[in-house]
Amino acid sequence: MSGTSGTASAAAATTPAEEKAADEARLLTALVNVCDVPCTHWKTHPIVLALKRDGITQFNVDFIHLTAADIDGLQCEKGGVLVPLELNFKLML
Repeated sequence: MSGTSGTASAAAATTPAEEKAADEARLLTALVNVCDVPCTHWKTHPIVLALKRDGITQFNVDFIHLTAADIDGLQCEKGGVLVPLELNFKLML
């Protein structure tokens, strides 16, 4: 017999919501593995807070397009006041 039965596995298309969730997971993975953001405190880490404040929530959509000027302008909240992100965190990014 030659040919296929038509039930061969086809590449499963992801929904936009699934792709967004995967892209957010890529960003978290990069921050944990490259920027040493601890998994247990990722929601309160200054890098994460500064990126969220600037609307950077996805890796392929937002993060890879950051320029040096964007990184230099990142701010996070400390004690209710916006302050520039610390230099050591900027250098990690």
